[in-house]
Amino acid sequence: MPSYPDDPEVILPNGARGRRPRSFRGFIGLGILFLGFLLFHNAVPLYTDWLWFGEVGYRQVFSTTIVAKMTVYFLFALVFLIFFYGNILVARRLAPEKSDRFLMERFGPEWGKRIHKGIGAVALAGSLFLALWAGALAVENWPAWLEFTHWTAFHKLDPVFGNDVGFYVFRVPFLRFLSEFGMGVVILTAIAVVLIHVADQAIESWAGLPNVKPGVRAQLLTLIAFLALLTAFATRLDSYDLLTSDNGKFFGAGYTDLHVRLISQDLEIIFLIVAAVACFAGIALRRRDFRWPIYAAVGWLATVLVGGNVLPGIVQKVYVEPNELSMEQQYISRNIDFTRQGYNLKSVSVDTFPADQSLTPGQLRSNRDTLDNVRLWDYDYLGKVYEQLQTVKTYYKFQKDNADGTRSPNIDIDRYRIGGRLRQVMLAAREMDPGDQPWQNLKLAYTHGYGVVMSPVNRVIGGGPDYFLQGIPLTTSPEAASIAVSQPDIYYGELAHDYVFANTDHQEFDYPSTQGTGGAQDHYVTYTGKGGIRIGDMELAKLAFSLRFGDSNILLARGFKPETRVLFRRDIRDRVRTIAPFLQQDGDPYLVVSPENGRLVWIIDCYTLSDHYPYSRPEQLSVNPVQYITPNYIRNSVKATVDAYDGEVNLYVTDPTDPIAQTYGKIYPGLFKGLAQLPQGLQAHLRYPEDLFRIQRSIYATYHVDDARIFYLKEDAWAIPVEPNGQQTPTANGEDPNIAGSPKQMEPYYVIMRLPNSGGAGAAEKAQGTGGEEFILMSPLSPINRESQNVLGWMCARCDPGHYGELVLYRFPQTVSVEGPSQILQNINTDRVISPQLSLLRQGGSTATFGNMLVIPVEKSLLYIAPMYVEASNPSNKLPQLQKVVVSYGSHVAMENTLDGALADLYSGYTGPATASLTSDAGTGRLSSSGGSMPIQIKTSIDRAAADYATGQERMKAGDWAGYGKAMQDLKQRLDEITNAIGHKSTAPTAPGK
Repeated sequence: MPSYPDDPEVILPNGARGRRPRSFRGFIGLGILFLGFLLFHNAVPLYTDWLWFGEVGYRQVFSTTIVAKMTVYFLFALVFLIFFYGNILVARRLAPEKSDRFLMERFGPEWGKRIHKGIGAVALAGSLFLALWAGALAVENWPAWLEFTHWTAFHKLDPVFGNDVGFYVFRVPFLRFLSEFGMGVVILTAIAVVLIHVADQAIESWAGLPNVKPGVRAQLLTLIAFLALLTAFATRLDSYDLLTSDNGKFFGAGYTDLHVRLISQDLEIIFLIVAAVACFAGIALRRRDFRWPIYAAVGWLATVLVGGNVLPGIVQKVYVEPNELSMEQQYISRNIDFTRQGYNLKSVSVDTFPADQSLTPGQLRSNRDTLDNVRLWDYDYLGKVYEQLQTVKTYYKFQKDNADGTRSPNIDIDRYRIGGRLRQVMLAAREMDPGDQPWQNLKLAYTHGYGVVMSPVNRVIGGGPDYFLQGIPLTTSPEAASIAVSQPDIYYGELAHDYVFANTDHQEFDYPSTQGTGGAQDHYVTYTGKGGIRIGDMELAKLAFSLRFGDSNILLARGFKPETRVLFRRDIRDRVRTIAPFLQQDGDPYLVVSPENGRLVWIIDCYTLSDHYPYSRPEQLSVNPVQYITPNYIRNSVKATVDAYDGEVNLYVTDPTDPIAQTYGKIYPGLFKGLAQLPQGLQAHLRYPEDLFRIQRSIYATYHVDDARIFYLKEDAWAIPVEPNGQQTPTANGEDPNIAGSPKQMEPYYVIMRLPNSGGAGAAEKAQGTGGEEFILMSPLSPINRESQNVLGWMCARCDPGHYGELVLYRFPQTVSVEGPSQILQNINTDRVISPQLSLLRQGGSTATFGNMLVIPVEKSLLYIAPMYVEASNPSNKLPQLQKVVVSYGSHVAMENTLDGALADLYSGYTGPATASLTSDAGTGRLSSSGGSMPIQIKTSIDRAAADYATGQERMKAGDWAGYGKAMQDLKQRLDEITNAIGHKSTAPTAPGK
């Protein structure tokens, strides 16, 4: 071994002389290298994320998160290192002299001493490694740490322990982690200490354990005492789980839980504390045995086995079950109260709905706004039409990406004020999916989608939808002139959006030429928005993003300018999730044409959740098609908006009383904005989210009762009607979230209507000219176990400002038996007039399928309305056409080409809208007006013809003769539709029973 002049001389026990090796220089160097590796490994994502959070204006969120992660990481790593390595040092100092003598004798004085020091160095290195590993495990709990340190009280106490609900929601999760972390540290330390004592021969055999040195015994007893105290702490936390336990008939702590399990856990805690005290007493009294700790441990184990498992089962079976209602009644009442609190169902308004058959033709006409907004187009069918008729090019899609790798139609529903009336519309964004293209096209040219398509929910022209907005370039119908899209380019949406570069030397493809002439040119633009991160003149940023994306072309591309920006995280859901990962997003973000400035803005409903709300029943909530969570507390406390062009993200608090939203407002000051800061035009487009309504209607179907006895006996339990045309709803693994292969439940649906017993139009409604109609989300309800038969009422959520979020239940009189959607569909299929028509429509290589059946309340009665779609059986030509509309009222059904036609079949006095109808003048062949009604199909064709004529005139003035010719062809098609409609117009039959 080489010697070093500056090292102090060491006298070994046998008189030999040696040199002390350089202590920790090597390990300090290794530590620096390790930290350097960690820094380099994380530098690229940290730097690029720092740039991204600066782009979206939430850098404080980034810094708060990083500080929290570093605090948790180093705090718990330091705690582990101090406890673990400190015990190792103590164990090594307690080593008997014979252990050193053995090394000296075995390896010689110099090597024995070096090995002895080397063991210490290895122990330190191992402790450092384990400490870093412990910190890495702990850092996953940084959200729980922030909630623990910023928690907000719910101001509601649990009835068992008297703690505020916020204690369970915000503090118990982190306390449980502390318990698990502490037990892991103590157990790992105890194993290491025992191994060291055995290796040092401080413990020669288990039989001789009582005879070990007092210091060794004290160290072991101290570790055992810590383990006992931590186990007692964990047992107390486990007792809190009784508040959310499943007792079969209800949720929360029941009689056996509070009178047997809780007492047993208290005894366990007492025995564990006694064991710890016995350990410390043994140290203080220098006892040479472990009898008292062992006695306490045996008592604890017996309590766990008997009091925690055997005795509760006996008490439940022998004492509780024979008298279950009387024994559990007060706990069931707690379950009802807390479940309603957890799902915000305490203030549901309840009213009666006659569901009689008193509807008259005059009442139908007075509810014209409702009938004009009945959704005849189903999402999937309209999605197919859009895909085939409005994509124009194959790289455009009206779809969204799902978590399971599939895609589905991305059709949204909303309402707009058109022509002074509230109109329900369906719309979809035309997003870009360029597919396989060279790098330059993918990253520099095909950067964005274009435009939006919008259709009224009820209009049908030649089997297809009518359009308020359509085409490339985007055109607006004269009727919807108030809907003006100022920026149709879509850089942020719901398709899988890879990173792109904007504002480069290469122009970005905007939309293709649709004129069909050889000289026509595609349209190109240059991005001028605020989205993205400027990297054109930032070489470090280029390098960082090249490393992050694994794309060397970023460094080699020559088309970048100083103003060039990289746009990434362009999926709006990922964008919001990165800023606020603690929010659960609704499964259906929707697009809005902002009334303020005409920009396209995505709105995402966000939820705050917890599964620690005492006595509340958990309910499954779909996160995505392959994953479910089961919260027992939920609030739609936040609305997120994302600009489709700039990617700007804003989070608005809609429920400032929610303690979870308040807590995260404390954690991230400035993250949330008040709802008053949301532009008024966008506030008018807020809607009650479907995911929340699904979970609330499911809970309320059981928890609407106040009487614990009725709840227990299920005397008034409700359910959701089955979808009459629905398939079974398995999950990704083939099982339903509740029951494998269960029938599909009816989906809630949006309607525009005047709520019964609402007192007519208020001042605000009259000022807006709505007559009291409003946009609501509704669903019928059925008696339990009769989901495919009757309905007993319907529930709705109000969406318009002033009443947003109000839940209303309308229940039918118990003396009234109302057929459900499945029974109505059976009546339709067996009707002697309709059945032959269905057989005819399903011949000749075609399929005829009913769409969603909607239950529409009108005045005091119910109308059942369902569209029928006809498709070719050949998959290559599957363009659905809406051919028929079926209406059922009472025991009568009718199927016609239009909704008004079907209503006229049922009511001889019904003549549709009170507007002039068009008939053919036999003498002149011209169209003349009469005092009757104009069928919807003819009216919409006339509107479209007027729009085609106006377009042709504009093209002619601009010298665009190709565009003029196309407009004239479209005009001719509309005139042919009007002629055919008039030629096939039939008279309305008499109403049934009249």
